[in-house]
Amino acid sequence: MSDAQAYEVSVGEAATPIQELESQLTAISDRIAEAVAAVCADPGASPVLRAVFEELLRKSEATLTCVECERFRCFRERMVELEQAADSAKAAAIADEGAAEHTQERILAAHDALRHIKDVARCGQRCCDVMEGGCRGGAR
Repeated sequence: MSDAQAYEVSVGEAATPIQELESQLTAISDRIAEAVAAVCADPGASPVLRAVFEELLRKSEATLTCVECERFRCFRERMVELEQAADSAKAAAIADEGAAEHTQERILAAHDALRHIKDVARCGQRCCDVMEGGCRGGAR
């Protein structure tokens, strides 16, 4: 069951596009946080890998904050930054050969979540386009 479907079941009504977007970003942030925790607890993981994943988590949380506050102009910019941080994290994960198997599993789970970033970005764009006063110059 998707996060959006779980939301529908828990509240008894369909989630709005904003709620779906927030749910998707929360799931991505959760997977990234799990990877950060695994990397930080792994003595074999390099400090560079830790730093890159901590930055990825900061970018993910900043993007989620934009959605929660309905700042959709901010969302577009943060989404680009998140995608760039994801690219850096992927490269760092591939380059770090000292990370333990459990850490690699957490990194792969984060990568699985990150594959959906493009879909999340498109959803965010649709949300932005339909919100009154959204990205095209409104007060948000």
